[in-house]
Amino acid sequence: MERGVRTVLVATDLSPITGPLLSTAVQVGCREGAIVALHVYTPEDYVEVRRETGMAVDQYIANLRAEMRYQLEQVGLSAAAVRLEVVEGWSIPKQILAAAERLHADLIVMGTHGRSGFRRALMGSVAEEVLRHAQRPVLIIPQTVLDVVGPREGVAV
Repeated sequence: MERGVRTVLVATDLSPITGPLLSTAVQVGCREGAIVALHVYTPEDYVEVRRETGMAVDQYIANLRAEMRYQLEQVGLSAAAVRLEVVEGWSIPKQILAAAERLHADLIVMGTHGRSGFRRALMGSVAEEVLRHAQRPVLIIPQTVLDVVGPREGVAV
């Protein structure tokens, strides 16, 4: 007997598509299990912020979590219904895949900005790397789809 989707890992870069990605996690049937929103920051990200502001790493992480909570609220999701994780790592795709393994996620949900050509070659594609190496299903939602459909309103868990 299949158990269905119980744990969904939503990988976010904290761009405006975060809320719609979390709404999608709810829509795929993850009501009885857990939704985990994961943001990975690189040491370079923090060093730049510290250089500009002098902010301690604990405060930096608290600010990232606050942004995640804000984006949840924007789509009507309860912060209590989604577990927030912020981790540091040099390779964002590797950290996403490691979290999926650690959490025994049934599904990874993530967005893509749809860059192509030189911009993609220069910046790489986190979504493509995760998709290429994942040991579980990955749902990738292009930014262009979210631009057309828009965030779902009134989703509650």
